[in-house]
Amino acid sequence: YRMHLVLGSLLLCGGISACKDKSEVKVYRVAKADQEPSAGKVMPDHSAMGTMPQMGAPMAAGAPNAQPSRVTGNPPSDWETQPLSSMRQASYLVKGANGEMADISLVSLAGPAGGALDNVNRWLGQLGKPAITAEQLEQMAQHVPSPLGDVIIVDLEGLQQGADAAKDGRIVAGIVAGDSGTFFFKMRGNAALTAAQKAAFIQWIGTVKMAPAQPSSVQP
Repeated sequence: YRMHLVLGSLLLCGGISACKDKSEVKVYRVAKADQEPSAGKVMPDHSAMGTMPQMGAPMAAGAPNAQPSRVTGNPPSDWETQPLSSMRQASYLVKGANGEMADISLVSLAGPAGGALDNVNRWLGQLGKPAITAEQLEQMAQHVPSPLGDVIIVDLEGLQQGADAAKDGRIVAGIVAGDSGTFFFKMRGNAALTAAQKAAFIQWIGTVKMAPAQPSSVQP
């Protein structure tokens, strides 16, 4: 009888120990699962942040929120038309004989958009050059008449350390403010190619005007 009692006690202790071990394993698994994100949880997507292009930055095909251009113009035949975006009213790419490139854009913004001096200094910063004063801008600026108004043209040269000289080194840009907002013409690319395209760029600016208003699709 004592032997049966001892065996029964041992079996009971073993069962309790096994249950305890299973309980500990179960608690451990729950604790581990709490540290993992739930299957349906959506994490913040930062990949789309900061994607707004700088004026003159190439846009990928199929850019989101592209709108019909508000302007028309006559670009040179050797400029390759690029996709528009929500900001770009015109977008072109011109290539040199040895892989040189220059990107051409027309961006329109509401209001004064910072003014000429602030934008010229921003462009100088993109080329690694120091800012200038209003007096210096007046001395270096060229004024070109256009259907959009008087365009202030600047020709800026410089190359940031580590920049690709085949695609950067010079900015020729124009700014015109009017009732329809501020328009920014910009050509940025290889210094020699951009300089060679300057006359064609200015001639194109002289042809750009507001597009005719689109007829309303609303039925009376």
